[in-house]
Amino acid sequence: MFNRVLLVWRVVLSVVFAVVAGCDSASGKLFVANGLARLSDYQLFEGLTYGPNEPQQLDVYRPVLDEGQLVATVIFFYGGCWGYCTDFNKQDYAFVAEALVSQGYVVVIADYRLYPDVGFTEIIDDAAQVVEWAHDHIGDYGGNGQLFLMGHSAGAHLAAMLTLNERYLSVGAYHQLSGLIGLAGPYDFMPFTKAYQRRLFAPESEYANSQPINFVDGNEPPLLLLYGLSDSNVKPRNHRNLAAKVQQLSGRVEVREYKAVDHAGLLAALSKPLRQRSTVSADIYRFLERQTDRRPAD
Repeated sequence: MFNRVLLVWRVVLSVVFAVVAGCDSASGKLFVANGLARLSDYQLFEGLTYGPNEPQQLDVYRPVLDEGQLVATVIFFYGGCWGYCTDFNKQDYAFVAEALVSQGYVVVIADYRLYPDVGFTEIIDDAAQVVEWAHDHIGDYGGNGQLFLMGHSAGAHLAAMLTLNERYLSVGAYHQLSGLIGLAGPYDFMPFTKAYQRRLFAPESEYANSQPINFVDGNEPPLLLLYGLSDSNVKPRNHRNLAAKVQQLSGRVEVREYKAVDHAGLLAALSKPLRQRSTVSADIYRFLERQTDRRPAD
């Protein structure tokens, strides 16, 4: 009990310090968000392997369920320029899992191989293996087989590629996809403006195949695209162009834009301290609710 109280105080003090100091760094936000996430009720299964390589591990967060109860699953892919920008890992996104588990969803967050150790072919293969793992095993953790893919930044790109380009998944796994939730994702970002992108997506003959927008056919699962209008990392053309093409082909897409929210702030809005300051989490919850058979917990 003493340790729990001490943790609460440390988190509270961290929040106060961040506010007073005007901390806007991604690492600062993650520290505060994850401290509060650990205070919630859920069961965590850590370090489950989905492949033979060391980074190929995932965590499953399971809400408190009645005996025999099965619920939908959200698979979240974190970003970081596919490995070029940051060295965060799955544990750093416990606050995202907590935001979704609190509404009664099973959540999967996975690590995956990163650039420059590997190229995009290996990265997207890891992401696909995570979905296949969920297809095969999530029933053992309370999942009902209904899968939503969600991601932030480069993670949203991975989720979009799997949702829009059917060739990455088995027929059975793809048919379980019920929707995409993309936060500040690059979906239409050619020509490349950074040298690492040309190396990451090489060879040049494959560049066009790295763009999710090129695989829209109007028959994909419903999309929810979220974007902060103060984002200086990802241009708004990405979600707007993607949404326009989905609509043109009579697909299902919703777009939400938020004033005075930047690239990191869009994801940070899912943390406990910030959920009431914008409608980001509420918009995600409503989207999930519309695609599932039951109303998420209050």
